[in-house]
Amino acid sequence: MKLTLTLFLIIISAPIYAARGLPDDCPTQKTQRPIREHIGRPIPWLISLDPDTFHNNEFKTTPTGIIIDTSWKNAVYDFALKNVQHPSWGINHSERNYQLTKILAEKEKVEIDTDILFAASFLHDLGGLKNFEILGVDHAVRSAELAEKLLKDAGFPMEKWPVVKEIILGHTYYTGIPTNKVAQLFRDADVLDFLGTIGVARILAITQEEGTSDSTLKPTIDILKSFSKSMGSKCISEACKEMAKPRQLELVKFLQLLNKETFEGKAL
Repeated sequence: MKLTLTLFLIIISAPIYAARGLPDDCPTQKTQRPIREHIGRPIPWLISLDPDTFHNNEFKTTPTGIIIDTSWKNAVYDFALKNVQHPSWGINHSERNYQLTKILAEKEKVEIDTDILFAASFLHDLGGLKNFEILGVDHAVRSAELAEKLLKDAGFPMEKWPVVKEIILGHTYYTGIPTNKVAQLFRDADVLDFLGTIGVARILAITQEEGTSDSTLKPTIDILKSFSKSMGSKCISEACKEMAKPRQLELVKFLQLLNKETFEGKAL
């Protein structure tokens, strides 16, 4: 009996020890389970992960390698795939904000809870999207209202909700600076995504939207001109300021070439 029990323990422990030391995120579409130390409590992925979220000892990942290693992440990501759809504020923007925040955190030597980052990233702009926005309510406030119930229903560890809420409410460049360091870095990531080539693409994508449409490129180009002068100054962290410099130059160069190719802006 003792020999049988020993062999059983060795067999079930082997995958855990084999996976130690793997990074939290991997650029491939499938990755082995990340292992964390758990003393005196069950290992969460043994009890919370839906059976269809892994295959052959591997987890699903997003296109940029964000690991979906719990049932609540699977539910939130599935919701985002179906509902957070927009060329400027949609799910791809969410992915970039997640990855940029991690890059900034590494440069600033700030520890990040990836559960909190995941929840905030994929829901922070929800309140500004069609079918979810409310006229007269700032999209960050609306996003926080929606996210709280969505996360609770999905099984998110709600003791972490206050930080998620602070990140969502503080992510916009035009509001007061949040006090939480991770919230500041997430806001910086959002700022960076308004600059550079991606910033140009995002703003031009709203040319025909209400409030920016006059059948020309002028309204959106005016936004880009404003961003080229002021957006870099919205950075909080030194890491953001450094990353913003080349992106701001890209934006300025684009505007210069555009001006030349539209006969000094007369044919936008």
